[in-house]
Amino acid sequence: FHFSSYFSVLFFFFFFCCRREKRHMSWQAYSDQITEQGIQHAGLYSLENGAEWAKSTNNPGTCADAQKLIQHLNTTSTERVEYGGKKYITLRNSGDVLYGKLGGGGITVAKTTKAIIVGVYDDSCQPGQCNKVVERMQAYLIENGF
Repeated sequence: FHFSSYFSVLFFFFFFCCRREKRHMSWQAYSDQITEQGIQHAGLYSLENGAEWAKSTNNPGTCADAQKLIQHLNTTSTERVEYGGKKYITLRNSGDVLYGKLGGGGITVAKTTKAIIVGVYDDSCQPGQCNKVVERMQAYLIENGF
């Protein structure tokens, strides 16, 4: 048994098995986590260009919609905002968080340093629930450098 092969085995074991690095969930898991809390649709998009990182099944939102949401957040506009083919009345837009309403449902959009998080709810969900879920995800991502 050669010393070099023993060293190689130790190196392999240490490098691949013993590293303690912070592992993040996939972006899809973040989207799924939002919908698992009663939110109808969720999406995560790049703040830089609106590129889709993840979104829930059957979410009609597009990258173009995300780009418009980013522009809307940046101007703190209170004009209607569109996402997934629906136009929401903007109730509040602080530049970091946007709340919109359409009938019994609505939308919550939150901005982090690198992304926007979108939550769309229907009349089976309270607006405050969507706000809480999306804003908790916002805080978590900011805390973790996103």
